[in-house]
Amino acid sequence: MSVIRIKDNKETLEIRFADIRKYHGSLALMAVAVGFRSLQAAFGELFGTGEAPQRKSISVLSGHAGPGFRDAFEFVTRAVTRGAYTVDTAYPQGQYDPHRPQSYAFVISTDDGSAVEVVLQENFLPSVFYDYLKKGREQTFTEADIAAFDELKLSLSERALALPAEELLYVRRIR
Repeated sequence: MSVIRIKDNKETLEIRFADIRKYHGSLALMAVAVGFRSLQAAFGELFGTGEAPQRKSISVLSGHAGPGFRDAFEFVTRAVTRGAYTVDTAYPQGQYDPHRPQSYAFVISTDDGSAVEVVLQENFLPSVFYDYLKKGREQTFTEADIAAFDELKLSLSERALALPAEELLYVRRIR
C-alpha cells in the first residue's frame, strides 16, 4: 500500500491509509480514503516524489466539513491542531451534493505560497450517497439504510484507494 511521507521536525514519517483509519474509525471511510489520496496528489504536485514536506509548513482549505476529511488532513499534517485548517463549504469547485452546499474540493498550500487545488471527480460518488447523507441529517435512516450506507462507504473507500489518481481526482496548481 502506498504511503504519505511527511517530516515532523527532523523525523520523516511514513503514513498509510490504515494508520488514519485506526485514528478515525469507520464512520466516514470514503472521506478518509479520498482525503488520503488528495494529500498524496497534492504533495506529488507540490514536492515531487522525493521530497517530504514539513508538517508545520502545510495549510489546508477544505470545502467539506465532514469528520473523515478533517481526520485525514489532521493525522497527516496536524493542520487542525496548528490552526492551519479552514472549512469553506461554499468553495465553488466540487459542489456535487444536490441537497446542500458542500464542496469536494481541497486547497493544500505551503508557507512559501505554493498551492494546489484537488477536486474529487464528479462521477465518483453515486447519487444514492448524497441521499443517504440527507437521511442521516434528517434522522430518517432505517436499519437497512444504515447497513447499506456502511457497505457503500466501505466500497467507495476501497475504490478510492485502488483507482489511478487521475480517475479519482482533478489536480491543478493554483500558485
